[in-house]
Amino acid sequence: MPQLDSLPSIPTAAVFSFLKDTRGALTWAAHDLAEALKLSEQDAKKILTLLQLQGYVHQNSDSQQWLTTASGEIVSGSTLPRLSRESVEQAVATLADRIAAINRDPRAEFKIPKAVAFGDFLSDRPKVQAADVGVALRRRNPLSAYGQASEPAFLKQLSRKSRFLHIRPYEQWMTERPHRNLLPTA
Repeated sequence: MPQLDSLPSIPTAAVFSFLKDTRGALTWAAHDLAEALKLSEQDAKKILTLLQLQGYVHQNSDSQQWLTTASGEIVSGSTLPRLSRESVEQAVATLADRIAAINRDPRAEFKIPKAVAFGDFLSDRPKVQAADVGVALRRRNPLSAYGQASEPAFLKQLSRKSRFLHIRPYEQWMTERPHRNLLPTA
């Protein structure tokens, strides 16, 4: 068992996001965690030890393969993959178009400087969960914020109640894992 004297500095949400992506995969390996979260193998093993102690993952006794337990699925917020990858891809593309339109509109309340989509839809599985999308917002006119829509309300409106997307405020770790940038590159 690895020593847990110095743990890697990685947001819990990033680790849970990886666990969420494992839903639908029978097993996965420590290097999958290391690759997804850009960790060393040694740091990945430390995180796996913690996750195992908490009951979120289980190592197959006869191999180096891991599986996410029911507790890990619950804590990560995963759902049974039942959406077609093509439908989720289309929803992500539509959202990227909407974001571009908002950024071009000088009357829009917010500008979106960063938006990324991540999740198991980036895999080659035919059935996936809804894409997770991190969106950063910046008010176009910070001085006229009184009486206008809040950021959570704007994000909710942006999702348009799509069952293919889970939109939430952007955090830096979202671009430090496999993702798709939703803004046009300059």
